[in-house]
Amino acid sequence: MSAGDTKNGYEDILGVWVAPADEAATWHYRARSPGLASGADGRPQFALVSVGSVVMLALTSAWGVSAATLDAIRIELAARAQLPLERVTLRQAPVTVDGASLMLGDGKGAYVSLADSKSSGVPPYHAAFNVMLDGEQAAKVRKALLGEHGWMAVRYAVTDAAPMRRSASTYQTESVRVDVSLRSNDDEEAMSAGRYRQSQVETDDAGTAVETQQYTADAADWGLPRS
Repeated sequence: MSAGDTKNGYEDILGVWVAPADEAATWHYRARSPGLASGADGRPQFALVSVGSVVMLALTSAWGVSAATLDAIRIELAARAQLPLERVTLRQAPVTVDGASLMLGDGKGAYVSLADSKSSGVPPYHAAFNVMLDGEQAAKVRKALLGEHGWMAVRYAVTDAAPMRRSASTYQTESVRVDVSLRSNDDEEAMSAGRYRQSQVETDDAGTAVETQQYTADAADWGLPRS
């Protein structure tokens, strides 16, 4: 969880950060923390395999909210706002999630990155990791699987979408005037020609930059069976 969420108007509803959107009867949501993705059978996508002295760790993380939880939040919001349930809209907060990091710790709160992965780019922002572990790294992972905090975690870097802002219009003008005199034997005729141009330019910019927030989940809280 980032402190920026409460500062930006989000509140915790059923374990999910929720805030009103600009549109009526619409709210944005974002997960409090990442976790493990589930396969089609509903089981966590996690495997720790030992073959002789070789230890392989494979997992897929996610930063999202389950459909069942979103349904429960919609019911809660409808009751609060005294709206029919069908009018309540929940949308993923407008963010960019480039990737995630799998980290190993010292058991005291200090972490170093073990591997980085690009996210799927769309909710729930899956990120896959496949890592070969040495003996010390494998020991830390096993401590995490025993429920000990501080040994392994996944961290997502999440950037809020910056609001678009239309710049003031820019006008450019240019004028050219040409005077021509034609003389004949009988008289003189004056002619003039002119050119005038005006253009309007409108540009969009991203406005004020928004800081990237970190969302971290300790492996001891992933709900994996103790091993």
